[in-house]
Amino acid sequence: MKRYITATLLLLAVVLQTAAQALTDRYTRQRPLVITCHWDTPPYEFLNDDGLPAGINVEIVEYVMNRLDIPCIFIMKDWGIAKNIFQTGEADLILSDDRSFHDASYRVSKEVLNYQRSRDGAVSEVHFISRDRQLIDQIDDQYQRMKQNGELANIMDRWQKPGQRQTSSASIILSIAGAILLFTAILYLFDFLSKRYVEKITRYSTDLNGMITKALHMGSYDVMVYDIAKNHVSNQYGTILPKEGCPLEEYVQRIHHDQREEFTHKLKSLVEGRERHFELNKRWNKGTDLSPHYLNFQGHAICELDNNGQPAYIINAVNDVTRERQIYEATRDIEHKYETILNDPFVAMSFYDSRGILIDHNEAMKNLLHGIDSSLFKEISRPQDRKDMRVTRHLYYPEYGIDKYIECHIKALYNAKGEVANFLVTTNEQKVTS
Repeated sequence: MKRYITATLLLLAVVLQTAAQALTDRYTRQRPLVITCHWDTPPYEFLNDDGLPAGINVEIVEYVMNRLDIPCIFIMKDWGIAKNIFQTGEADLILSDDRSFHDASYRVSKEVLNYQRSRDGAVSEVHFISRDRQLIDQIDDQYQRMKQNGELANIMDRWQKPGQRQTSSASIILSIAGAILLFTAILYLFDFLSKRYVEKITRYSTDLNGMITKALHMGSYDVMVYDIAKNHVSNQYGTILPKEGCPLEEYVQRIHHDQREEFTHKLKSLVEGRERHFELNKRWNKGTDLSPHYLNFQGHAICELDNNGQPAYIINAVNDVTRERQIYEATRDIEHKYETILNDPFVAMSFYDSRGILIDHNEAMKNLLHGIDSSLFKEISRPQDRKDMRVTRHLYYPEYGIDKYIECHIKALYNAKGEVANFLVTTNEQKVTS
């Protein structure tokens, strides 16, 4: 039973680590998370006197994204424009009720940001909505943590009760008394649960084992156990190792030679009882020395003690992220290949992702277009167009002081699988003679 509980905790750690890593790879400083909402619904979302996003929901979103280490920007518009920006893919996340987003491609958060009354008097729930299921799951998790640590209440108080202070002696005394009563109740509950623990854990052990097995087999997760006394590594879940397992020396020999010494050092710390846990991030050879086939593993290793408090087993819970790593490296190679091109000061250039959303532009493009570069691609092309294009456009934006003709060359950039990964746009201004 103890082994199952340990495996479950490791599985949860692997899932959270993999999800967080995927999000930080997807949303970067060069390609931040784009959030849209209505610009004038105080105190929840509005533009302040400096023209910057402000409000309760804005502060909550910024807090969540800081916890997830995801850079983000806000696009605050009239509701119809904000909705269109999100539905066309220019924004990754919208703060809205779910009445307009019943399509299966949308993911609506379980958590409710606030309740708003519409013009017809109906009350609606405002949620986080995105096409990125992983993002919404992580937002829900962080939102729950905000509730538990009191940060959500602090944000609400700062906006809804500015200047209110709890300074009276009576309030302090009542708070202390409440804390004492709560502590007493917790002690009583803990004693009650402790007496029932053995009975309940026995009753539900079979069901728990089945649930853990199902959870482990829902994804590419594997659990391996190293028996210290027998010097033997075997599969607990998964089929990475041979059916009969293998000695530790053979297992270590399959780890990439660049990581073998570090892994051996960390494992020794667990075996000797100096550490209880370390994170795994290694390449493991599934093939042979003559024909290697390396897999990329991410996960955790934890030491399980015997009844005398001595290390008995080392449990490895890992996730095979080989495919994800290959995709990430292919995308990164393309970005690096064209990163130096964007530093050319003489040719105006922009770099877009496969959906036509701006990733970066150089100073020459910025000076040529004065702020409309983010919408240029949608002006001259569509992401579904995969062929190279050369087109001349008349750009007329009186609000930006732009009235000029430009020639654009759009080139699709492909990844290792032959799929369009990015678009490179080079632009120059055309002189018009009367």
